[in-house]
Amino acid sequence: ILGIDKKNKEIKELHNITCNNCDNLSVMKLIKNYTYFHIFFIPIFKWNESYYLMCKNCDSIYSISNEKGNAIEKGLDSNLTYWDLNEIKTDNRCKNCGNKIDNDYRYCPYCGEQI
Repeated sequence: ILGIDKKNKEIKELHNITCNNCDNLSVMKLIKNYTYFHIFFIPIFKWNESYYLMCKNCDSIYSISNEKGNAIEKGLDSNLTYWDLNEIKTDNRCKNCGNKIDNDYRYCPYCGEQI
């Protein structure tokens, strides 16, 4: 009947943002992560909110400030720059071919690109 859950909610897609990882102008998804208290699966209140951007080209994930994320969610004009994107390392991928590689490699075993 009562409970606490976490949720990832896709807010919107943002266009023409330069990804720090793949160095392309790309489309990024704005994702809001939060914890909420619910009664009968009806959310009562939220806390611990954070905002993330996910690049559709290379699947890199970046955290952004709550102020910027909240402004974008409300539809206010908020320009995102290189300095607003804080990369979150999820796994090690080659920047050239995108394949997953171990942290021990200095060169990609798939394409030969230096890491």
